[in-house]
Amino acid sequence: MNQTILQTLFLDNPEIPGEIASFCSSIPEYVQAEQEYNKAAQELEELIGFERYSRFETAMNAHLSYEVRACYLFGLGLRREILEGIAG
Repeated sequence: MNQTILQTLFLDNPEIPGEIASFCSSIPEYVQAEQEYNKAAQELEELIGFERYSRFETAMNAHLSYEVRACYLFGLGLRREILEGIAG
């Protein structure tokens, strides 16, 4: 399987983030969850201050990005036969 092709198609594609954002914004539950998160984040920032909150959010986002990428790559692994057919 050509890893470079798959990397370009699925991981380095600059259109994917916009498509994901568009998809998520079409889901009412996602929009509500985002609003609730933003409210809670603002309340937390007011309690502990911007600098501490910013450090927390940076660490949390780094952690979540690795977890999401791992889930995404794991999902790709589950469909390996299909991807091998595309790349083959």
